[in-house]
Amino acid sequence: MAEKDTVLAVLGNDIAIAGLVLVFAGFLFTKAAEYDTKFGDRYRWLAACGMIPVLTALTSAWLCIGAIEGNRWDATHSLLALKIVLALTGVYAVVSAMIAFFP
Repeated sequence: MAEKDTVLAVLGNDIAIAGLVLVFAGFLFTKAAEYDTKFGDRYRWLAACGMIPVLTALTSAWLCIGAIEGNRWDATHSLLALKIVLALTGVYAVVSAMIAFFP
């Protein structure tokens, strides 16, 4: 079982990742508003896909809260959830960079 300090660190990382990706998705939504063409649709699609890592990070944060409350299953899976969040965020970053910057 993960220690509470580790779970608190994972919780902080989950919230930080969700916030950073949400700010980036908001930037893409405002960028999409500038275009009425195919590029605007591309930016809107990328911003909507940004919700996948955000919701995954919030789900991982929920697991951490459960672990702090004493749930053993949440405690043992909170680090795995952070790894999944990091992988999804990395994939989202690479895909959005390739699509947005190299049309």
